[in-house]
Amino acid sequence: MSAPLGIEVARGRDELLDAPRPLWLGLRDHHHAIAPELGAIHDDDESWMRRRAQYAQWLADDERAFFLLARRAGALIAYAFARPVPPTSPTWSGEHDLLEIETLSVAPETRGTGIGAHLIALAREEVERQGYAGLSLVAVAANRDALRFYEREGFAPAFIVLRDTRRRP
Repeated sequence: MSAPLGIEVARGRDELLDAPRPLWLGLRDHHHAIAPELGAIHDDDESWMRRRAQYAQWLADDERAFFLLARRAGALIAYAFARPVPPTSPTWSGEHDLLEIETLSVAPETRGTGIGAHLIALAREEVERQGYAGLSLVAVAANRDALRFYEREGFAPAFIVLRDTRRRP
């Protein structure tokens, strides 16, 4: 699949580990802005240290995990991180791993240009190539724009996580 005009997409692993920091922090800030009721957020360094450690662990755990980084004129404008997730349901049978998009972050000034859809399409190509059972992702419930985008891309809720909103002593 060809990228939107002027966009270059790099696929990689550990060599790309530090590149997404600014887009991760932008996504963290966006999540806090749309869902402040979920609580305080970590400062920049702590948030990135935690997310980077997760990426590093997922990369170490499975050689099939990968980054997709999209650049325009050398500037990072979007990224996705994907990893295989084994079937673990005690209810539904499954023989093949899912490919889960752990993060999809698009710089605000480039949203609506097709780059997010392109990164999803590349992940779908990987699903076909590797024989995964499908593609999944998790989104913040308050992120209405993202939910509409994912629905347009063919995603539908499979599970809903409910959070008790009553105050506890």
